[in-house]
Amino acid sequence: MIDEDMSAAPGARFDGSTTCVMVVVASIVALSFALAACILSIASNGYRWWRAPFPTTIPRNLPLATTPAKPIGRYADWFGTDDYPASAAREGKEGAVKAALLVAADGSVEACEVLAGSGTNSLDHGTCRAAVRHGQFTPARDANGQAIASRIELPRVRWALP
Repeated sequence: MIDEDMSAAPGARFDGSTTCVMVVVASIVALSFALAACILSIASNGYRWWRAPFPTTIPRNLPLATTPAKPIGRYADWFGTDDYPASAAREGKEGAVKAALLVAADGSVEACEVLAGSGTNSLDHGTCRAAVRHGQFTPARDANGQAIASRIELPRVRWALP
């Protein structure tokens, strides 16, 4: 006579499959945590790298700065060959763009306004994209020494194919 386990469901037997299910579930949970960590890292540190701002109009009524914002490093370093818009490069487009930037109180570039375009939208947008991604300033300061947002005009950016 065979001794059957009456507590198990009819036709159920242990063949190790629950162990496989547990391993799969644990793997999914671990991957979810890794994905969440990546998303948090991008959200906190890499947001400027992912956003691609469209040129906009920067307000002219910002608070008066007694000490203007100063770029960290050289402007020329913000516009490398890897920042050249691919569509403009394919079409052999070159040009110069004059732009203004909105520098936040933390020194990051928040927005870009094209003052004089190159005649090629991709170069205009590329100028703003590179300035927002790479631009970093020591922030402007008001009379009390508090960091404030400010408007800065970039020197003309000349896009030339290598």
